[in-house]
Amino acid sequence: MAETVICDIRAVRSVIEAVGLDRFMDDVIEAMRISFRAFDPEATVTIDRTGFAYDKPDLGLVEWMPTMEVGGRVSIKTVGYHPTNPTQRSMPSVMATTSLHDTTSGRLVALTDATFLTAIRTGAASALATEQLSPDRPIDLAVIGCGAQSVSQIHAISRVREIRSIRAFDPQSEVARTLRRRLPPSVVAEVEVVDGDDARARMLGDTDVLVTATSVDPDAGPVVDDGAHRPHLHVNAVGADFPGKVELPRSLAERAVLVPDNLRQCLAEGEAQTMTADQLGPELFELLQSPRPSLQHELTVFDSTGWALEDLIAAEVLLGHCERLGLGLTIDLQPDPADPYDPYDAVR
Repeated sequence: MAETVICDIRAVRSVIEAVGLDRFMDDVIEAMRISFRAFDPEATVTIDRTGFAYDKPDLGLVEWMPTMEVGGRVSIKTVGYHPTNPTQRSMPSVMATTSLHDTTSGRLVALTDATFLTAIRTGAASALATEQLSPDRPIDLAVIGCGAQSVSQIHAISRVREIRSIRAFDPQSEVARTLRRRLPPSVVAEVEVVDGDDARARMLGDTDVLVTATSVDPDAGPVVDDGAHRPHLHVNAVGADFPGKVELPRSLAERAVLVPDNLRQCLAEGEAQTMTADQLGPELFELLQSPRPSLQHELTVFDSTGWALEDLIAAEVLLGHCERLGLGLTIDLQPDPADPYDPYDAVR
């Protein structure tokens, strides 16, 4: 029987109740670390994401992000991004699902919610970048943009670095003020909310790691002012994911060692879209394969546009827990006819 496992949000919730947020985040970070160290573009193929962008009935996009393990599985994440969802519809700005397909038969093996997983895998990638590019000691963290992504960013970074202090800025100051209560209990640092006309200028100073996680509109950036900073400042820039969207001043991006998650994608729609390939540093997987400890003492930027391989990794971690715990709904979604040459056999 051609069965498909459906891992809906109830199954995801049950996994987290069973294993805890910290362990789940650690599992995704470790799985990503192993996968990136072993990454071979001949064995794992990712295709540039594409989709539909529109401004009617509201500004948004629906796009798909495919990955294939040669001889293994194909995963396709379908994601909708609508920045007005939280304020106008009380929904997350990112709504996503991931499907996994068997490359032997083409069968749909699994379908998972990926809204939660997108936040987790984006945080996990930043954790690996922070591990590679920031000094290995307690850090002062600053966050610009205090929506959903900021929570998983802080959580993931706390799994690889002790966070000594957190400063937070959001144009909607009430969102920044709720950040502390949204963080997991394992994140113990207090959150200082920064506001006022000079808030953008104050976010670089006295900061070891800066996270920019905003929904800035195309051509409306940057979201932080360039200025004096610690020599080893590391920035995880996660909000630039569309042509014209940038969060960092070009002057800062150009003097930093800029590490893309995926070179081609970052040149098209990340912080790197104002630069050329020869101005960029190694991709993140290359750093995992050949670490450069000296970069921990330089100005660095992780250009995180969201690599499709990360979605496959997160989905496999989730499905592994579902299988072990006996969670998820198994359904006979696709036909399994007695006569494969008869398209009507399965419905007779």
